[in-house]
Amino acid sequence: MPFRVRPARIRDIPGIGVDRAGAAADAASARRPDLLRLENLDTDVRPPAAALAATRAAIEDDDANSYLPFLGRPALREAAARHVSRLAGVDYDPVGQCVVTSGGLNGCFATLLALLEPGDEVIVTDPTYAGLIHRVRLAGGVPVFLPFFWNGARWARLTSPSTR
Repeated sequence: MPFRVRPARIRDIPGIGVDRAGAAADAASARRPDLLRLENLDTDVRPPAAALAATRAAIEDDDANSYLPFLGRPALREAAARHVSRLAGVDYDPVGQCVVTSGGLNGCFATLLALLEPGDEVIVTDPTYAGLIHRVRLAGGVPVFLPFFWNGARWARLTSPSTR
């Protein structure tokens, strides 16, 4: 039975069509099994052997099967803070400024829910992933779009932010 009631907070949030794209990709790959499917990063490329071995070992490791430490393992937080610091050119403290989440968008949504008051503006790049815009709106925020364009070498800001 389809879900028929749309709560007010999601009434103006459209779907992103990923199911339709997946169905079209399924049909196309049935005809052409050599296609590399990237519609949702759904590939048949096997993970590296080292990743498979580490995953199998973690299944049997009791320390790898816990929600604790709640903010993430210290070594992982340190590695993540180093990586993001290097990318951003800003030093991040792994203890006070880094939390490990179950995924990037989950972390963004939890952060938005923790920080936003209804009507707060959130600057997002344009283009951006539609699911991120939806999460801003679900958290009560108002997306403010900062247009970017590809100049042939890098993404560059086009103009001032705008709402839409």
